[in-house]
Amino acid sequence: MTNDDIRIRALASLQDTDARDLRPDLRGDRTREFASCATRVLARLRNDIESAPALAATRLDRWRALSQSQSSATSTQDPSQELRFHADQIAKQLRQSATDLTASEIDATEPLSASAWFREAVSATRDYLDAYEQALPPSASASVLVDNQADTQREKLSRYLSARFPNLPADPVRSLRIVPGGRGKETSLFELAQNDILPTRLVLRRDLALSPTGTTAYAEFPLLKAVEALGLPVPSPILAEKDPGPLGGGFIIMTEVTGARTGGELFAELNDLTKFDASFAPDIVAALAKLHSLREHPSGGDLGGHASDQAAPQDMVKGFQQLYQNVAIKPPLHVATELGFAWLLATPLPLNRPRRLVHGDVGLHNLLVRDGKLAAILDWELTHLGDPAEDIAYAWSPLLRHLMSWEDFTRIYLANGGDPEALDPRAVSWYSVWAHTRNSVYVTLHYDWAASGQRPDIECFSAGIDFFERTQHYIARELDEALRNT
Repeated sequence: MTNDDIRIRALASLQDTDARDLRPDLRGDRTREFASCATRVLARLRNDIESAPALAATRLDRWRALSQSQSSATSTQDPSQELRFHADQIAKQLRQSATDLTASEIDATEPLSASAWFREAVSATRDYLDAYEQALPPSASASVLVDNQADTQREKLSRYLSARFPNLPADPVRSLRIVPGGRGKETSLFELAQNDILPTRLVLRRDLALSPTGTTAYAEFPLLKAVEALGLPVPSPILAEKDPGPLGGGFIIMTEVTGARTGGELFAELNDLTKFDASFAPDIVAALAKLHSLREHPSGGDLGGHASDQAAPQDMVKGFQQLYQNVAIKPPLHVATELGFAWLLATPLPLNRPRRLVHGDVGLHNLLVRDGKLAAILDWELTHLGDPAEDIAYAWSPLLRHLMSWEDFTRIYLANGGDPEALDPRAVSWYSVWAHTRNSVYVTLHYDWAASGQRPDIECFSAGIDFFERTQHYIARELDEALRNT
């Protein structure tokens, strides 16, 4: 499937969504989400046509030298296509040499070493992606995965709750609204009739048929109980259901955190960071320190996803690398992901690193904010026993580095009981590369689903096209900084 085929399908998705979903509701959440996703997808498509060829043309000599390919395929008249060709050749070299590449080779200084080639590949990738991202127009922030079945879902949920709690009023669910949330689960706000059994304002978090994380919502119940007991700001869990029958997917029901809104997007450039109170960043750091006091998983293991509590970091990386290699249709320029995997596997962390409960996905997309202050931490689906430096890197790299100094981060983390070893610069750097490499695998799955027609919705195209490009940029930046600091 060519890049033009993907563009055609993306444009068809925009047209179909507008015709099918938006005309009846010009002011609803779905319309706002469509506008945001469409803006970002169209910006990428326009950038590919207007800016990318010139950006590629001025950099081809550098990429040709890295690729060392003599193929006639490099004689194309489209500089963007030629650059992608060379990027594919570099990715192939990385995969072929992955088992032989060692930390000493990456850290070496000899001008003709494997290290010199690797560093130049990272530098060239960051240089191109920096320029590509700078050429993009500013994009509005928002993303959501919803369907238009809120009424049907309300009826199903009413029947389920009536059967589970016979003393509830008849048809207890008065209203239900599917709202913006993570792409791994569907989130709905619903309201019950007045009763003496359950709170009236609740949240439903439901598994989806296609989920990049592979986790289950119902398994989050004991986890939420445990972190709530620690004093962390989380919704109170009410019940969990493993059976997908009643609602088309397992689910968990929690109390609504009233008066709060989602903090924003994972990527800092998509958010207005001036809206946060001075306490916002310190409260996140304090919450991480408290979470990292737990040495056992409350659920007795992981939540059913790709990250296993038993997996050593290198095994975790290899598992995601295999998942990535098995994806049938990848975005056209994915060399940063290959560079990320190569570096992570060549520079393993010591096996005696601290082992604590980590959230695994602390970003604005998983935080609720009220009056600029932290109100709740959401979406615990990637929680596992691992290195606390993983949480620190994930929170620091895309968000907190823009809101506070590293010195303040360190001081607050330690003052709230955090382990000093968790702050080791090498470990934080390693997990900063890991965080975005892992996320690039998740959004590669979205790209594959969109390109193959399994998920033709515009939200899936937005993740697979726009979010993927952003993860590539972040990987290149973190890798370049890690190599400079080595």
